Order: sequence, then C-alpha cells, then structure tokens
Amino acid sequence: MSLLLVLPICAFLAGLLITPITSAIARRNGWVDQPGLRKIHRQPVAYLGGVAVVAAFMLSLVAVPWLPAIRTLEVPLDRQVAAILVGGLMMLGVGLRDDIQRMGAMAKLFVQLAAAGLVVLSGVSIDGIWLSRPEGLGILSFLGDYETGGTRIDFGVFGVPLTIIWIVGATNALNIIDGLDSLASGLSVIACGAISWVAFQEGHVAVGLMLIALMGSIGGFMPHNLHPARVFLGDAGSLSIGFMLSSSAALVASGASSLSGFTIPLIALGIPILDTTFAMARRFIEGRSMMSADRNHIHHRLIKLGFGQRRAVAMLVATSAVATSVVVLAATMGDTAQMGALAVAILGLCLLFSASGSIRIKESMDAFRQVASSARAVSDEKHAVDELSLAFREATSLEEWWRVVTTAGHILGFSELSMEGERRDGSPFHLKWEPEHAVGAPTGFVTRIEIPVNDRREGSALVLKAAVSHDSSTATLGRRLALFHPFLSFNGLERLGAHSAPEEGTPVSSAPWA
Repeated sequence: MSLLLVLPICAFLAGLLITPITSAIARRNGWVDQPGLRKIHRQPVAYLGGVAVVAAFMLSLVAVPWLPAIRTLEVPLDRQVAAILVGGLMMLGVGLRDDIQRMGAMAKLFVQLAAAGLVVLSGVSIDGIWLSRPEGLGILSFLGDYETGGTRIDFGVFGVPLTIIWIVGATNALNIIDGLDSLASGLSVIACGAISWVAFQEGHVAVGLMLIALMGSIGGFMPHNLHPARVFLGDAGSLSIGFMLSSSAALVASGASSLSGFTIPLIALGIPILDTTFAMARRFIEGRSMMSADRNHIHHRLIKLGFGQRRAVAMLVATSAVATSVVVLAATMGDTAQMGALAVAILGLCLLFSASGSIRIKESMDAFRQVASSARAVSDEKHAVDELSLAFREATSLEEWWRVVTTAGHILGFSELSMEGERRDGSPFHLKWEPEHAVGAPTGFVTRIEIPVNDRREGSALVLKAAVSHDSSTATLGRRLALFHPFLSFNGLERLGAHSAPEEGTPVSSAPWA
C-alpha cells in the first residue's frame, strides 16, 4: 500500500483515539477553558486537544513508514523539515504553558520569533518570486533578472525579515481565528491539503508527507471538536499547527519554481490572515492597542447576524475551500490565470468580511481620514510648540515670557490662561489671556486645570490656571496637555535669570523676571 494513502488514515485514527485520553487528563487536572464575557461556550471545555493532534501527528510520522505492508518512498529528512518539527514542538510547549498558566504576550512573541529564527537559520527564506515567462511578460523585466523559463522578483535583504513576519503573523492569525468550535481545525485541514499539493508539485516530498499526516491528525481530532465541543485545540494546538503550516508554506515558497508557491498558501490561509489584518486596522483606526480584544472578528459577526456555530463554521470553511480550489485549478493554467483567480478569491473574501460587518469599508475610510487629519494636526502643533521653545531664550521679562506662553495657548486652542503672584519688588501682578477667536476642536466641553510654574526663588509657588476646550472623547484634551505641560515645565520663569544678572544699582523693575 502507498504511504501517501496509509499515512493520513493512520494519523486520523490516532487523533480519533488519543483525543479522548488527553481530554480526560485535562479535566482531571482542571485544565479547562471557563466560560466568560468574551467566550461563546457556556460550559467548561477541556484543553489539550492540540497535544492530541501533535501526538497523533508525530506517532504517524515515526511508526507508519516502518509498517511491513507499506511501500515506502525515498524521503530524506533534511534540516529544514527538522527545524519546522522542532519549532512546532516549541510552539506546543509555549501554547501548553499558556493554556495551563497564562503567559505574557511578549514572552510568547519571543518564543515565536526564536522558533521562526530557527527555521530561517535552517535555510528557509522567501528571497524572491519566480514567474513563468508567457508571451508579453517582458514588461516585468525591470522587476528581476530573466532566467530559463521565467523571471525572478528578488526581495534581497528583505527576504529574511519577510519570512519571519510571515511565519509569526500566520501562526498568530490561526490562533486568533480559533473562536468557534472546529473553525480553526477545519480551516487547517484545507490549508494542509492545499500546501501539501504545492509541496509535491515542487518536489518537497518530505514537506508534503508531513502536511498530509498533520491533516489526518487534525481530522481525527475534529469529531471531538464539533459543536458542542468536548475539547479545544487551545493555544498549544492553534500555535503549533499554525507554525507548521506557515513554516511549510515559507519552505515551499522559498524554492518554488512557479507562482503557485505563493498564491496557494496565501489563499489557503486567507481567512485567518484577513481577519487578523482587519482587526489590526480596526484597532489602529480606533486608537486602541494592537493587543486589545474585540468581538468584531468575522466569526463573532456571523454569530451576531443569527448564524449558529455550526452554520457559521460551515460557511467559513466552505468559502475557504472554494477560494482555495479556484486558485489551485488556476495554477494548472499559468501565472496569468493564477493572478486573476487570486484577485477574484481575495475580493470574494473581502466582500464576505464586509457583508458580515467585520470590516466596514466606508466607515473605515472615513475614520482613517479622520485619524490622518488628527495626526497632521498633532504634527503641526508639535512643530509650532517646538519653535516657540526657542523664543524663550530671548525672553528677559515676565511680560515677554507671558507673550510666548499665550502664543502656545493660542496654537493649542486653549480658551483661557491666567496667572497671579508677586514680582521681585513685592508688587502683585495678575495676567489673564483669552483668544479673540476659537481655535482647534469643538468647544462643547471645557476642562480647567492648574499647572505649577517653576521659579528659582525659594518659597515661590506660582500657578498657571488654564481652561482647555475639547470634544467629548477627551482625545483633544489629552493631546494638548501632552504638548503644553512639558513645554511649560521646561521653560519656567527660572530660565529668565539665566540671561543676565542686574548690575549693582540697577532698579529691580528692570532686572530679568522683574
């Protein structure tokens, strides 16, 4: 019997049998995912599904080729495949630690970068893209050097960082999409099949066998993971599977002699990648941390639209299967057909995201323009305030100092500035400023604050009172205070005395800070 047939079947059976064992171990030790505000399940669900998948995968790779009835292939285990397997085990370890005892995001990222670096050191690097050379492709000659059979678009020094970004990004994308029962595992089965097809086409037999074994073990796990799930992949499963998929895709792409080495892995992991990309775009536009959570991922949106978990998962997995099949079919027709199919497939996926509400194109573009406009305003204000700092060097009196402060207040849209105290001769002063015309953001809200002013005299306690107009989000308030407070702290009244000292006999009123 052929190894290509027996390997995935044995991996499937191993996954089917091992998963209940790891699930029971997880429940016995309390390693379960508890329900929560961001969770869809209502009952505790066991972890360690990922451990079962990897155990079945490794067992099938080690044991199956030695079965006496198997007609083996010549499959050398090179260092690149070995690095992928070791990196997958590293991801299993860090994911298992996170499932049992939460780890910080930076610690997990460090291990992911280390594992990706190991794969790169083994010789995997996406250094360029090979294009076949159909008639008319000569217009692309400026992109690379022609060789026999096509042209190469060389990435040069960007190859290594691009490879690491791809591996880490795709790994986390699969981890993030793991929000519904059997969603991540279903998408992974499709990706395993598609990338293994490319691997065999490109002569990477070891990678192809590894992926069909992984596909079989995930398939054996899935019956236990269907809604309502009895066990979850957990981070141990999603990270290790995502890492092996993304690293295998990078290996195939690094030595690909055709465009399919890029188009097929890209579309096979298209839904997780687009979901993560759109999530990052939402957070950037909303001014939130890239690590913050939300419930606007595509699977969350489909649930809100009334799809049950089974229907939502079926829709996403079927969509991924159709999009991937279209690109695979086009790969047999040449680069032009592939590029067209890839564009159509990505457009179709984007329309699905848009229809679900996971990304609202018009609202996002409006918000992006607002963010860009705000960023320009911040840059202009900062530049103007920095220039005013130079004016303080020329100020030799309280009045000149006040003139610079009020100019800064006018630039930042302050609605009022005032300060009172005593001069050095003991006479009181009271300074107040209001703009003639409102500047900056809408004045629906006004916040009043007091800012201490540095003065080199002992016992002096000068305070600048300010009123700041801002919108309801307080974003404008924070931005203006972030510019004004350091500006005032660094340019206090104590700097006036540094210009000169009054000569003996000079009236006090003419001295600096008089």
